Amino acid sequence: MPDLFKRGLLATSLLAGGLIAVQSAPPVALAADWSTARLIANPGFEEPGLAAWASDGPAGAASLVTTPVHSGGQALKVTDSSATDGISVRARSVAVVPGEMLTARAWAQRVDQNSGTLYLEYWRADGSRIDDATTSQDLAAGTGWQAVTVSGITPSDAVTATVLLYSKQGGVGSTVWDDITLDSAPLPIHKVPNGDFEALRETPKPTSWAVTGAAKLVSSPVHTGNRALRTDDNSDDDAVTALSKAVPISGGETLTVTVQTRIVDGLAGSLYLEYRRADGSTEESYKTHKDLTAGSGWRPLAVAKKAPADATSATIRIYSAIEATGSTVWDDVAIKSDRDTPYATPVGTGSVLFVGDHRVESYTGMTRQGIKGTPKGDPALPDGDNGVVLGRGTWDANPRVSGTVLRDPDGTWKMWYAAAPGTGYATSTDGVKWTRYGTKQVFDYGPGGVVENPKFNPAVPSSLRYYMLYPKAVGTDGDYYAAGSRDGITWQTLNSGASVLPGYDVANATYDPVSNRYVAMTKNYPDKAPYGPRTIWLSYSTDFVHWTSPRYVLGTDVLDNEKVAAANPGRPDAVSEIYGMPGIRYGEQYLGVPWMFDITQVPAPNGNPGVDIGRAHLELVASQDLVNWSRPVRDSLVTDRGIDSWDWGFQMGGTSLVTTGDEVRFYYGSFAGEHSCSAAQVPSLCRKDNGNSKVGLLTWKRDRFVAFHAAPGGGSVTTRTLTPTGKQVTVNANPGSGELRVELLDANGVPVPGYQAADATPITGDTLGTTARWATTTTLPATGGPFRLKFHLTAGDLYSYSIS
Repeated sequence: MPDLFKRGLLATSLLAGGLIAVQSAPPVALAADWSTARLIANPGFEEPGLAAWASDGPAGAASLVTTPVHSGGQALKVTDSSATDGISVRARSVAVVPGEMLTARAWAQRVDQNSGTLYLEYWRADGSRIDDATTSQDLAAGTGWQAVTVSGITPSDAVTATVLLYSKQGGVGSTVWDDITLDSAPLPIHKVPNGDFEALRETPKPTSWAVTGAAKLVSSPVHTGNRALRTDDNSDDDAVTALSKAVPISGGETLTVTVQTRIVDGLAGSLYLEYRRADGSTEESYKTHKDLTAGSGWRPLAVAKKAPADATSATIRIYSAIEATGSTVWDDVAIKSDRDTPYATPVGTGSVLFVGDHRVESYTGMTRQGIKGTPKGDPALPDGDNGVVLGRGTWDANPRVSGTVLRDPDGTWKMWYAAAPGTGYATSTDGVKWTRYGTKQVFDYGPGGVVENPKFNPAVPSSLRYYMLYPKAVGTDGDYYAAGSRDGITWQTLNSGASVLPGYDVANATYDPVSNRYVAMTKNYPDKAPYGPRTIWLSYSTDFVHWTSPRYVLGTDVLDNEKVAAANPGRPDAVSEIYGMPGIRYGEQYLGVPWMFDITQVPAPNGNPGVDIGRAHLELVASQDLVNWSRPVRDSLVTDRGIDSWDWGFQMGGTSLVTTGDEVRFYYGSFAGEHSCSAAQVPSLCRKDNGNSKVGLLTWKRDRFVAFHAAPGGGSVTTRTLTPTGKQVTVNANPGSGELRVELLDANGVPVPGYQAADATPITGDTLGTTARWATTTTLPATGGPFRLKFHLTAGDLYSYSIS
């Protein structure tokens, strides 16, 4: 095994943040019962053999010993007798969430010579290790037991993490290891747009940063990823500055900003944290900074300060003072807040899906599989067999959803959809065959999501049943506006016609029944120039007119860009961006359907982004708080039927998942060809011109969006700690020819007596909801947790569970 790349101990938390200013978002209210411990299987090596650990060394290189031990009756001894080969002993993987800070700890004792390093590794879904994110710490010299610790921030493209006990090449000797633990710190509520400098839109300038002087992106050296920012100050007359976009914060909040630094030559550079009022103003007392000090290699630089009561945003400034000279490389700018909250253990009575990993502790013997939607169309329409429910009309030649479908209690289905003249409206008795309303639009602008007002009172003439966000035509001010309606047909502007949110051309509004707030997931181009990548921003409102400051929550990552580049060889400008996404409450999580825009040509990289050419496909992501999103599965929701299909080109998702009986429906629109591709540009720049758009329907059986599929021989999935409000566990699964058993573990991962796998009644057959049973009971212990659930599956698929 080649020597592992070592980044050294990442001792400082590099948690991340948000953007712009309207009104500060309140912190998400979560229960106070937390558990941050992550399970390492067989952490003290007390089980027979090397249970849950894998060694690649020769026979006998990794063995169990009874002395010395740190605790218990056994420990692990690693003996390295070769100066040319290393020995690794790796723990079973745990599931991770992007932005999650993990800390691995171990006790170790050197028996002889110089051997022993603790590693924390991150892995992608395809099994490749993210070497740039790997962190490690060598054992110190000396005898006796010593504690060794290593930490790291989960990259956006990681799905699992492992702890590795390693004897390096040339590290001849023996080391004894014991009592391995893994903990996770709070997920961040703030994210710095392009804080890792990986966005490519403005290369060689850093996207989403305002630069003065000589500051540019470089590919070496980097701390993590593929790019970093280098500042070159060669004059004592001019300063060099890189200023982040404003990150929305709350007054009284204490932020810690961290950046990784590496001095090339000289000594030039400072990190500033600047708080700002709602009008963008600041003053010296609102700022703090830290200067670089002499040193070599990558080193963290951090500043912290409590925000003044009237502060609504913060900016981060990388600065080389006028009188300083020298070159410095900067990477991984991030924010930690004193209001960051750990993973929440409470779980309500709704379905818990496996779309994301916020509630998944670990899994083994399982593969995760995305389930593509089944088309369900109107057989009377062209392409109806491929899911089309609304095609070309007389006045609306290009109907599409980006829009909303709602179902009334009386069974009436209502659709608001976008067309070139504005918002179209259609109704249906079954959600498949639709009738357009009238011969023109019901509103002059396209919908950015229609939501029903839960406080609507039909007895009050001024009460409005429906609200809509909408953007005006691109090329105007690019902001978002609000409208309301009693019947969904006659609409009136709100807020005296003034904009309610900054943005660009795509907004997706929904209603969250958990927090009783309206949710806007919008696309923004901060400051409009230079044009940044298309990213998703979050705002809340209680009245649909007054919204919190948009907070950056999701963008593409290195893996997205790599996938586009691999699919389009010879096109160096190929990148991935997110064109739009709704945030939809579904069971015990939020689901997002990002429109993944795979850009293959950028004819004018510093001009209007509308000229970008490429296809868009729909994926599925999950979150617990609408801020931190998990994407372990990146499959398209739509089956690709080839270039001649109606939805091959540019897909756009709606804002609603509608459950009817045991079926879940999702409506989407698509242009036949590529974004901004004209017939004259085929085949020089693109493969298929825009073409017409249509509206289609995808369906799933209830909860069946993503499955854990058992490998031959079976496997298991273990949840993180849960404190349920319900008493019975219900599963949605299809074990095929096998069976499913549900086991209950305590907070330490120890099986609860009477609730072990051997006590469980096997669940067989295809079921959308079967209650788990142990011996003679279906009721969880009265203690109420915290518990972990462990699902043992010998074959087939596990889709979801609930505790009601």
